[in-house]
Formats: sequence, structure tokens, C-alpha cells
Amino acid sequence: MKKFSACFSIIILLLASTLLQSCKKDKSTNPEVQTVSVTALSPGSVLFKGNIVSTGSFSVLDYGFIYSTTTSGINETTGTKVSLGQNAQPGQYSKQVNGIIVASAYSPVLYVRAYITNEKGTAFGVLSSVTLPTPSASNVSPSSGRSGDQITINGQFYSVAANDVKVSFSGVQASVVSVSPTQIVVTVPSGIGATDNSQIPIQVSLAGQNLSLPYNFTIWANYKDYSPKSGPLGTAITFTGDNLSNNSYYYNQSITVLFGTTSEILNNYYYTPPTVPNNVTTNNFQISVTENGKTFALPGTFNVTAPTITSISPASGLPGSTVTVTGTNFPTSYGSITATLGSESVAANPYSSNQFSFTVPTDLSTGNYTFALQAGPNSITAPTKFTVIAPSISSFSPSTGPIGSQITLTGNFLLGQYYTVNFGSFTTSAYVSSSNTLVVSVPSGIPPGALKISIVIGGQTITAPGSFTVTTPTITSFSPTTGVAGSQVTITGTGFNSAYYGTSVSFGTINAGIVSITTTSITVTVPSNTGNGAMKIIVNSAGQTVTSTNNFTVTN
Repeated sequence: MKKFSACFSIIILLLASTLLQSCKKDKSTNPEVQTVSVTALSPGSVLFKGNIVSTGSFSVLDYGFIYSTTTSGINETTGTKVSLGQNAQPGQYSKQVNGIIVASAYSPVLYVRAYITNEKGTAFGVLSSVTLPTPSASNVSPSSGRSGDQITINGQFYSVAANDVKVSFSGVQASVVSVSPTQIVVTVPSGIGATDNSQIPIQVSLAGQNLSLPYNFTIWANYKDYSPKSGPLGTAITFTGDNLSNNSYYYNQSITVLFGTTSEILNNYYYTPPTVPNNVTTNNFQISVTENGKTFALPGTFNVTAPTITSISPASGLPGSTVTVTGTNFPTSYGSITATLGSESVAANPYSSNQFSFTVPTDLSTGNYTFALQAGPNSITAPTKFTVIAPSISSFSPSTGPIGSQITLTGNFLLGQYYTVNFGSFTTSAYVSSSNTLVVSVPSGIPPGALKISIVIGGQTITAPGSFTVTTPTITSFSPTTGVAGSQVTITGTGFNSAYYGTSVSFGTINAGIVSITTTSITVTVPSNTGNGAMKIIVNSAGQTVTSTNNFTVTN
């Protein structure tokens, strides 16, 4: 009986326990959460507030907020979850969320609901929404600048975090210095693909919202350096930096380049690089650029490479002769070289950076002279002296001849010049094709006899040694001695003028046609209108007349 009673008691206890557990299961509760408020702090920052009414009968796995910018149907798969972890306690909780990017600046609405999750599922608060503020930009101050300058964009930006702000100049992102609700300060970036004085757009993005500025920004050149750092006068200088005019075909602005104390203004329409001026007076000078009121002192100094003289050719010459100077680093523009021969200034005519020429002054007396040049700050002296020699006539040949004959004078002459040549009181001219010889023809009208030959150069008269004898033409014979009209007769003699225009032949008073002529023979045709009979042959050569001793007989 006792055993039965004990068994019955155990059964009663088990039934009571089962009933108790069933009652507990019926009394379990779900978590409950509320979406309290959604407050927009800026275009990309929002404060979420929620309230946990009850955590429920089971352990909380997660809680927080879910938001979306594109749909009002928010659940765990369609929104962005902001988790606050597992430590959920009844009461209010909040979270500020930054970096929110809305889908459209024209509809910047954000949808939010609170949530709490346990092993049985997720409970949501009611859906709330807020319209994010729309920022705006009004102007840029200053409205122009250079890379590296700080500028301020004014407008209504609200409380935006600096990392939520992006500013670009014509697509090149700028560094954001500071952000306030009404101002954004940025540094103008390098690498903007625009030339000096170009208008470029500025783009501002706040939390994904793109702002338009009413005006473009003017970008100015920023000069940073130049090359080369050395070279002769006339060296072209290339500037480096940002947004320079030399990336284009023309200057947009008047630019002043200062080479030490010597300035060069670049305001021509078509771009030409600045060159080191020929009139710089110092060496190792600084180069600076002034444009649009700002001066850029560029780093380093420029060293003017001194020219060198390797040779002077010829090493001697007459006054008025041309001398060629060979070397290196000569300026190539006219007037860029100041040169002297002795104490006299000479004009340098540049051919290239390796060669120029000058003319020996006509009033220099004979002697040795130092040649020197001044090119900018550099003074250079030739390694050898130049010898000025006097014009002279040492001899001439032949010593006798008729009018029109050629005389060769030997001496020192100025190549490529015309000389005045005197035969006694009669004057002619001759061209010098060799520096050692001068060929001249005896002028017409000179009476027979001996006379002096001289030349005139540089205001002085130089007389040749010895005398020249002008001879008269002679007729020694002619053949045949008879003939019909139209037949040819050859006259033999001396001192004939070999030029056709200076010689004439007549049979009596009738002129004959000349077939050929030399200084010793003339072949003519007997005139057709000459009557029959004997007559003299008369030769007029360069104004001198000679008559044959014997007669020529014209026959039928």
C-alpha cells in the first residue's frame, strides 16, 4: 500500500510540473520597439531616436535602425541597417548617422524605422521619414586665382563634415581646408587642364548632392621654375608651372620677364618664348615673371655662357676688307655684339652662333691690332692679333701696249672692290677678283708715250713703280694686195684694239666690214661700193689712226 502511495505521488508531481510548464509557455512575450523621431542635422547627417518598450521573453540578438533613401517599404533586406548590438535595454536610444547620400537632390527624403531582433524574429517601429536639407552655393571669393591659392565658396551648407564635401576644378579634385555651415575653404589644385586666364567650372558635392555655382572661376598661370639655367645671349627660356600661356599659341596677358635688372615684355599675339636679352649687364642673375599684378621670383640663377674666339680669317688684310671670326656661343641677332679692332668700333654681322664677320675700318694705318668683343657681361679677346696691311702696287705687266690692251697690276688689293685706276691724267676703273692682282684695260684717248699708273683707295693715291708706254698701232703689210669687191683682206701689224667697237677699217673713204680682229691682225671684206683703182687702207684703233704705206688695188 505504501509503495502504491509513493508511485501515485510521483505521478501527481509530474503532472503538476507539465501543467506549470504549459502555463509558462502561454505567458511568454515578444519584444516591442518604437520609432520616436528622425531629425536631419545636415544634408548627409541624421539623428535617429527609438524606444524599446519591451525586450520580450527571449534574448535580444540585435537592435538599432534601418533606413532607406529610395523606398518606403523597409525591412531587413531592403534598407541599410544601423546596428547597435545585443545589449538592448528598455527605454530610449539614439544614433547619429553621417555620410548619408540621397538618391536625388530634388527629392532628398529619408525613410527610417527602429528594429529589435531575437531568435523568433524582428519587430519594427512605425515608419518615419524626414526631408534632408538642400545645400546651395552662391559665389566664390576671390573669383580668380592660381594653383595653391585658398579660395572660399560661400553658400548654405548646414553642418557638413569635411569628409562629406568634395570640390573639383574642371574635374580635378581640390583639397578641402575647412567647412562651416556657410563657407567651404579649398586649395586650388594643380593639374587643371586650362591655360592662363581661362574660365573653368567648379563642382561642389555635399553628401552626394551636386551644387552648381552661378559663375566660372578664372585660373591664372602659376610660374614655378624655368630651364635651362645657363646659356649664351639669346637663349630661349622655357617656364614650368601650372596653367601657363606657353601651353597655347598665344599669350592671354601681358607678361614681364625680368632678367636681373633687364626686362622683356611679352605681349605679342602669337607665342614666342622669352630669350635672354643681349643687353644684360650682369651674370648669375635671377629671373622673375610678373603677370596680372603678381611677381614670381623663380628659383636659381641664370649664368650667361661666355663666347669663345678660336680664329680670325684672314689674319691680315687691307682697310675695308672683310674678316671672319669663328668661335662658339656668339649672339645671332644684329647689334648684339659690340666689337673693337684696336680702339676703333666695328660692326659685327652674325652668320650663326659659331661665326660672324666685321669690316676693317678704312682709316686704320698699318700695324697689328687686338680684336675684342663684348657680349652682355662677358668680354672676350681674340687669341691672335690682326695685321692691317697697306694697299700697294709692286709691279705691272706688260710695260707697253696700245689702247685697249690689258695690264695686270701686282700688289695688295681689296678683293671684290672696284678701284679707280689712273693712266697719267686719264681715268678708268677695274674690279678686283684676286687680292694680289688687278687687271685693267688701257683707256681710249691716251696719246702715245710713257706715263704713270696709279690707283686710288681710301682717299689715298698709290703709284706703281716704273712707267707704262702707250704705243700706236702699225700696219706692216696686208694680203692680198689686189682684189675684187667682197673679197677678204688680212691686215698685219701691231697695237690693234682687239675690241670690234673700238676699231674701224676703210678702203680710201669707204668703210669695210671687219671679219675678225686681234692685236696683230685684222681681216676685212673689200667694200662693194668701192670704185676700181689703187687706194690706201686706213685703220682707226681706239682713237688712233694709222695708214698703210702701200696701196690696195680694187679690180673688176
